[in-house]
Amino acid sequence: MKFLTWNVRGCNAPDKHLMRKRGFDQVKPEVTCIQETKLGSEEVARILGVRQRWSSFFVDVEGASVGLGILWNPQLVKVEAVSSFRYWQMEKVSSQTINFSGFLINVYGPIKSADKYHLWDEITKTLEEIKPDITIIMGYFNDTLSHSDKRGGVRRMCRIQIYFQTFVDSNALFEVAAKGGNFTWTNRCLGFSNIVEKLDRFFLAREWNLAPLIFEVEVLAISDSSHFPVSLVLQKDGVPLRCPFKVEKMWLRE
Repeated sequence: MKFLTWNVRGCNAPDKHLMRKRGFDQVKPEVTCIQETKLGSEEVARILGVRQRWSSFFVDVEGASVGLGILWNPQLVKVEAVSSFRYWQMEKVSSQTINFSGFLINVYGPIKSADKYHLWDEITKTLEEIKPDITIIMGYFNDTLSHSDKRGGVRRMCRIQIYFQTFVDSNALFEVAAKGGNFTWTNRCLGFSNIVEKLDRFFLAREWNLAPLIFEVEVLAISDSSHFPVSLVLQKDGVPLRCPFKVEKMWLRE
């Protein structure tokens, strides 16, 4: 089972539509969470062509910013909307291919510190209510957890970043180390002006270690946005994520 999170930084630019569709076709995720659509749900569904291939839930924008959405393959995954707010949405997800059922939280980290405090507190209360269930928290968090999450520019830990660390620790969130790169956002500048940060993540909450599954996270190199998409692959325990092909020269002589 494959999840994908992608801050698309707007869906309205015509030159980006084909790139995104090709990205979805290449990765072939079963569940995709997108952030910062900057459009209404009907417009996003039309542009991405989700009616033909996907089922979807969207959180409409307020003004010209934010906008969240979750898309899934209805033939492989069952999704039920639980709640949605301006900066996050939660769904109940069940896979028809592996033994997995749990909650999925799609996050867009706001710019204002006051909104961030409120967002982390809301998710904390929700996690307390669904404590026995496996939960995946994914999306654009708009904060770093350590100095190693940023390269270039000024590296410092402010009060809201410390609160974000407290949110992760107090809820016993576990982050899977990603392959393919340490950073998910770039300012696209060259030389000494280049800044990269790790702002998009996957967190696994609480009882995940009881699930008979193995997982792998990867930062993908396809993007028309300043953010790179990140994928999470779930497999049944005992089934390798990469099946090696082995051959001995002597076999070819027989």
